Amino acid sequence: MAVRAEKAGLELLILTDHDSVAGFPELLEAAKARNIPVSCGIEINTADSGVHILGYGFEWESPSLMKILSDFRSRRLMRVEKMVEKMKSLGFSISLDDVGNVSKESLGRPHIADALIKKGIVKSRQEAFDRFLSGGKPGYVESLGPSPKEAIEIIRLFGGFASLAHPHLIKKSERISEWMEAGLEGLEGYYADLNHPQKWRDLGHSKNLLLTGGSDFHGPGSGRDKVFGVQIPDEIYQRFLDRLSRCPDGIYRS
Repeated sequence: MAVRAEKAGLELLILTDHDSVAGFPELLEAAKARNIPVSCGIEINTADSGVHILGYGFEWESPSLMKILSDFRSRRLMRVEKMVEKMKSLGFSISLDDVGNVSKESLGRPHIADALIKKGIVKSRQEAFDRFLSGGKPGYVESLGPSPKEAIEIIRLFGGFASLAHPHLIKKSERISEWMEAGLEGLEGYYADLNHPQKWRDLGHSKNLLLTGGSDFHGPGSGRDKVFGVQIPDEIYQRFLDRLSRCPDGIYRS
């Protein structure tokens, strides 16, 4: 990832894995060797379908946070187990070991999709989601994650600030005001697949929210590996940096 960031000329690389910060130490070491500024973030999957909360600048090495994230990953594993059982009930030969062999850390639906690809059941992650793993499909199980409010409060508890990821996936934009009351400070207005981006940027400006950005890069073969990094206007980027600089764990530079 650090090599690709260097080639892409990124000014700042933030890792926002789902419910985990386990990959950041490795990224930090790689980035130091290439003089790339990095920061540790997170993307917390909530119990509300499509609602993911991004966290920035928090105390990522806190043992208390590690315990909370471990619980979230345990819930994710329970959900994966239930979806695997559903796929088996549909007559497909797939086990939890098949999914675990794809990824041991922070298992989720993309890893089930990868296992289905390896089994020859589907040809792509998109097909896996379209046929089995999206809401209303035969292999789907509702999220067991925290509420959006809980996710925001946890990020704030450890000194960070929260932003709403890919806002076009939420069902009711009115809920943003509700989450702002819980401490939501940002909205992802610069995102590779954002539908009607100006609509969300205007909404963010109207609510005085930070506008954050991300490519939602999920690695090779994910279907989300074509874009690495996003361009953000200087004034928007500077406002984000100013907020990040006030956090306990901001930007790591060589």
